[in-house]
Amino acid sequence: MIDKKPKTYNEIVRLKKCYTLANYYSNITENMFNEIYDFLAESEDNSIVANQNILSFVDGTGKVVKTFSIVPKNTSFDRIDISDRGFSVTPHYDPSSSSSWGGSSGNNNNNNNNNNNNS
Repeated sequence: MIDKKPKTYNEIVRLKKCYTLANYYSNITENMFNEIYDFLAESEDNSIVANQNILSFVDGTGKVVKTFSIVPKNTSFDRIDISDRGFSVTPHYDPSSSSSWGGSSGNNNNNNNNNNNNS
């Protein structure tokens, strides 16, 4: 898929990150793959940020310098970040499947009131 042969450990890691990113989307072409690889190689401050619709090339100042429309293979994630420092996938947040940690502190208040009344 890529026309480069990695020679260093960092190049191997960068290549692996690009292949991993390509596994999440159905329309990453060979040219796009090569552009992603080359952009990340240009500067350790460059990064790739992708969501369900857009893949962005972000330079070290935080400026988006290029974008591509992309098609995800599934909806299990909301965002992918790739940089020289790492690769992270933000899982999809589904509010209907989240659990609540809420509760009542009424029992605590009653206990405190009882303790105060017994003093």
